[in-house]
Amino acid sequence: MAKLGVFIEHKHGRVLPVGLELLSEVNKQLGTREVEVVALIVTNHIETEELTKIKTCGVNRIIIVEDECFANYDTHYYSEALGEILKEEDFDVFLIGSTLVGRDLAPRLSAKVHTGLTADATILEFAGEDSLELQATRPALGGNIMATIVCPNHRPQMATIRPGVFSIYVNKRKGTVIEHKKPTKLSPSKVRSISTTTLERSSVDISKAKMIVAGGRGVATMFEDLQSVANLIDGEVAASRAVIDAGIQARERLVGQTGTTVKPTVYLALGISGAIQHISGMDKSELIIAVNTDPSANIFNIADVSIICDATKVIPYLEQYLQDIRNVV
Repeated sequence: MAKLGVFIEHKHGRVLPVGLELLSEVNKQLGTREVEVVALIVTNHIETEELTKIKTCGVNRIIIVEDECFANYDTHYYSEALGEILKEEDFDVFLIGSTLVGRDLAPRLSAKVHTGLTADATILEFAGEDSLELQATRPALGGNIMATIVCPNHRPQMATIRPGVFSIYVNKRKGTVIEHKKPTKLSPSKVRSISTTTLERSSVDISKAKMIVAGGRGVATMFEDLQSVANLIDGEVAASRAVIDAGIQARERLVGQTGTTVKPTVYLALGISGAIQHISGMDKSELIIAVNTDPSANIFNIADVSIICDATKVIPYLEQYLQDIRNVV
């Protein structure tokens, strides 16, 4: 039977959503195929309710590698412990979330087990009749094309996957077994943590917004109006790379390959041409409404509603219309 592993990242005993997203998507893609799905946690402590979340997303086994040296992330300790498990388990596929930790850890692991790595994938598919072949797709060549990458000659096939790309589903995969393991004697780490400072984060989290009003270069001078529109629909303002680079909006509002991946109910794209880097961060929105003067703009290729018009002229009408509706209600 083929075997697939998913690294479950956590902070302070709480599982990060990306691990659950990967388990959900894996089960969705595999369907009824006979594949053992294994969740792998490296920790000094994990809450019981967090294990329940993992089980709900569908696993055959949960392997918990425990030691006090895993209290805080250390590339050396994590890669040594996980490299040992990967060699022992002989996974066909191993997936890691493309978080700050995942982007640091995955290359180390792939080098340890002498295999390839597809970084920052946004689409996962599985092929092969007798074996499990991972097909990981990601933006390439500066985001101008989407490349599907395979690693047919080495195991495990590895990929890191962007957080927020997939949804979390309940999957009752039967036979969950929890295994507790102690790593063999780890060599001393050359990394020493001198101090830790918690960053003050903005309260803005566009990844959770159900309604998003996004602006690009074409409406760069109208973000106060965009905020008004967003307020009227209880939404959030987002922006394209050009707007962020110009310092008009804060980076936490960036949607795209190097920003946040969003899946709102409605995504209103105003003055955004639709570079593939931006599209990769919002193309799974339920309803996409695009306004742009260029009939050949890429954004229209994925839009559900396309309006070929100057967005700066549309915004005042939209704001007034929404205000009128609010007044009637």
